[in-house]
Amino acid sequence: MTQRKILDESLTLFANHGYENTTLANIAEAVGIKKPSLYNHFKSKDAIFLHVLEDVAKREMDYLSSQADLSADHTIYERLHHIYRSYLSHMADSTEGMFFKRVTFFPPEEFSEQIKEVFLMVENNMTDIIRPVIEKGIEEKVLRPLSTDTLTSAFYTLIDGLFLEENFYDKAVFEQRQQASWEIFWLGIKEPELEE
Repeated sequence: MTQRKILDESLTLFANHGYENTTLANIAEAVGIKKPSLYNHFKSKDAIFLHVLEDVAKREMDYLSSQADLSADHTIYERLHHIYRSYLSHMADSTEGMFFKRVTFFPPEEFSEQIKEVFLMVENNMTDIIRPVIEKGIEEKVLRPLSTDTLTSAFYTLIDGLFLEENFYDKAVFEQRQQASWEIFWLGIKEPELEE
């Protein structure tokens, strides 16, 4: 129980203040234990950070998988749009999303390789979710017959750009830009003669 609480409180602290500005004393205080007690569970702040990073990756992949399951009986448009909206909403509104943004934009140098590995692992998980939707869309002649890699790359470029923009705009403007970006993206990937 204490180990889970340490990870949860550390996630919040790292998300809000960054790795460099979070001390073991901060973590112990948030958990409600003495600093030396942390060593009963983790050998260092580095070890806590790496556990949090791994934990966030697992949570992100579980979340993305659950969102894909929710949309399995819908149209290609609805399924892709649902994954798109769910991902952006989760990144904007969750502690995991805030942590993920902070460590990808401002990675602590000593963990840059591990962060890159986690980023690619989460992206590969996303690819496993959207690839079958895209392939089905091509097969059903809903999407243009482009390579799956091309369509997947375009999807990532779209969400990565919005991932950055979310830091600079209020919710109303971000919502508007998110919707406009989706509309143009969909026009680009759907079969031209397809009626909505």
